[in-house]
Parts: sequence; structure tokens; C-alpha cells
Amino acid sequence: MIRLLLISLFSLLLGVFSVSADGKKGKTREQVFKEIQEFKMNYLAKEMDLKEDQRQKFFDLYEEMTRKRKECMKNARQLERRLKKLENPTEADYQAATEAMTKARAEDASIEKAYSEKFSTFLTQKQIFKMKEGEEAFRKKMEEMRRKHHKEKKEKK
Repeated sequence: MIRLLLISLFSLLLGVFSVSADGKKGKTREQVFKEIQEFKMNYLAKEMDLKEDQRQKFFDLYEEMTRKRKECMKNARQLERRLKKLENPTEADYQAATEAMTKARAEDASIEKAYSEKFSTFLTQKQIFKMKEGEEAFRKKMEEMRRKHHKEKKEKK
């Protein structure tokens, strides 16, 4: 039952995402990201079987963690995009991008560890495990949807 609901909601999100990506209907990237993030948090809450008194604490802390993780990866992604735009990147360009990615991943792991400790003050270890499992499942589904969307876009051309 939950899987059917999840598939339906993913289909809805794909529609929202594709409309936004085309620049039609007025939704900004930030609005789409916020909708996806809200859906993700609700999905995780269901997967983790959160009690009512845990939900708001979880949502607040998870949103805070997500902001910090996104911020730490920002510089590495910018360098990576810049590198891909260069016609003839130098060894120094590659080195800077590689170092930035390595640093960002280490910082991301540190953030994840710190927040796991914070989550453990009001979640069980089983719930934390289910959260990490749910995040991975969500990421895979989003990647699958992205590939499907790009494939359909290419077929229309």
C-alpha cells in the first residue's frame, strides 16, 4: 500500500519537476526543491514510523542538516560545473576540483555523524537506520525519474 502511494506521489512530483524544468507554469526551482524536500521528509517519517511527538523535532533537525549538507557541497559543485565548461582544463583545474570534492565529502560525512548523534537523542537506532535506508531509496527513485525524464525529452526531439 505504501509503495503504491509512493509511486503515485513520485509520478506527481515528476510532473511538477518536468513542468518546472521547462520553465512553464511559473514554479521556480526553489519551490520545486521545497516541495520535493517536504515530500521526502514525510516519506522518511512514514518509513521510520515516527510518533507524533517525534515528527516536528525530526522535521526541524532534518531540514537544518539538509541545509548544512547542501552548503558544504556548493563550492565543489560550482568547481565541477566550471571545469566541465572549460575547453582545455589544466591539471591544476582538475586538482582543485578533486580536492574540493574530497573536502566536501569529508565535511558531509562529519555533518552526517554529528546529526546522527543529535537524532539519537529522540529517535531509536532502528529509526535512524530506517532514515538512512529511506534516504538511499528516495535518492535512487529520484535518479531513476531523472533518467526517465531525460530519455523522454530526447525521444521528443
